[in-house]
Amino acid sequence: MKVTPNFQLPRWPTLILPLLFFVLGLPFLPLAGIQDDETLFASAIYHVPTSTVFETHIFHREIPLMLLSYLGALKSWIYFPILTRIRPSYLTIRLPVLLMGTLTIWIFTWFLERAHGRKVAWVGGLLLATDTVFLLTTCFDWGPVALQHLLSLAGMAMLLQFMSTGKRSTLFWGFFCFGLALWDKALFLWLFSGLAVATLAVFPRELWSRCTRRNLGLAAGGLLLGALPLAAYNLAFNFDTFRSNSSFSLSQIPSRWHALSITWSGEILWDYMAHAPWAPGAQRAPATALDDISADVHAVAGVRYHYHNEMEPAFWLALALAPLLWFTRARKPMLFCLIAMLVAWLQMAITKDAGLGAHHVVLLWPLPQWFLAVVFVEAAAWRPLQWRHAGTILLACGVLFLAVDNVLLTNEYFYQLATFGPTKNWSDAIFQLSNETTHIKSHELIVDDWGILNPLIALHRNRLPLVYADQSFLGPGIAAADRRLGIKRLEEETWIGHTTDFQQWTGVNDRIVQVAREAGFEKQIIETVPDRNGRPVFEIFRFVRK
Repeated sequence: MKVTPNFQLPRWPTLILPLLFFVLGLPFLPLAGIQDDETLFASAIYHVPTSTVFETHIFHREIPLMLLSYLGALKSWIYFPILTRIRPSYLTIRLPVLLMGTLTIWIFTWFLERAHGRKVAWVGGLLLATDTVFLLTTCFDWGPVALQHLLSLAGMAMLLQFMSTGKRSTLFWGFFCFGLALWDKALFLWLFSGLAVATLAVFPRELWSRCTRRNLGLAAGGLLLGALPLAAYNLAFNFDTFRSNSSFSLSQIPSRWHALSITWSGEILWDYMAHAPWAPGAQRAPATALDDISADVHAVAGVRYHYHNEMEPAFWLALALAPLLWFTRARKPMLFCLIAMLVAWLQMAITKDAGLGAHHVVLLWPLPQWFLAVVFVEAAAWRPLQWRHAGTILLACGVLFLAVDNVLLTNEYFYQLATFGPTKNWSDAIFQLSNETTHIKSHELIVDDWGILNPLIALHRNRLPLVYADQSFLGPGIAAADRRLGIKRLEEETWIGHTTDFQQWTGVNDRIVQVAREAGFEKQIIETVPDRNGRPVFEIFRFVRK
């Protein structure tokens, strides 16, 4: 006789888990400075020259369509009413993407509950809501990835509705979401092709039964409408998206496999985002009650720093269990997730200069969490484990262990960001620099390094007279008029750069000083701007004649 467990899961994973994600993410928002790629979208809002590669004009207004050959202006459109009506700050830049991530968790748990039941929804939703890399890449969204996750899951949810109800409007809107994701970032093609191949391989009968002329037309129409700006750009510029980003190399696979591993275990952002305790710079005392709690958790969590989670061993365990579940209802969703992940990852692994950063690898999410949830829930239902509800107890303990482990890793990132500060890419000195620029009396502010221009444009709505001095500044072979303009800028204008330890482009400080000396000028520091830990990050300077 089948024994039914007395314990019933709460009915609201779609409410509790998104709230958990939001609560975990909110304290991170002020910890890091505004990063250059994080604010790339804002330049198009303020019509900065060269901020777009493709735009249109409607009623004498410039409407941005593509920021780069593979990056659309969808995020700029979404943020336009926010940044033009509310004073830009870390909150106005980061709170909207945190809300997008919260909505993504809601859709994911809804999707899993409709497709597999409440247990799978709780397991998959909890693993995604507490995933450290998913949380941080969403909160800071330098990828950008927040819209990618939201639109891909919205599309999948719409298609699930179509499969369940046969309502054709959901088919159209599902592919419209996929089209928007392609416009937002053409790299969505990796995941989209993975989903397509997995559907063909795992659900051929279901797919074929719905391949009517009308359905195909609706799907194609929705996809094309959503991706229309991307399609128009490629028609106008001879398919530049594919020509510029289609260089492949098999030799990259080992390094990309390593990147996949450390992203899955949550380690990948240590050197990139948070200063290590042994790095130069003062330790900051806890400033809030939450900082104190984080420090206490850090101290209690163990002698060694909690630098990774146990999600990778969990994945290998699930992979080992998969053959045992071959003749269960879990077989098809397991295969779907594995095939989609493999196809998507292989494409990013062999694409030149792709697949090495967290913002690329995390595009596979939430397929791994979906896979784990299906496998673990089905394994817990194995008949020998039903004795005294052993399977349910093992499942609950295992998933809670993974979730708590994720939260401990998230806390370690919070503790180190709050105590030792962010690394140079994310220096919080940008906020102090932003304040200082309002007091500078200069016709132009010349920026000589990467990582300064876009954050200041975003924080000041492009009202500062910013000019970027790139590698061609006073370089050999420049036109006489450009040389005269360069000399004038050395003579009259105020400059902003990084200190030597924080410069982004190696040698940029030495190059600027050298060309200035050759023109008869010496560098004179006006002010050094430190971060919250006292490390000198930015230099405000000018040039004086020798």
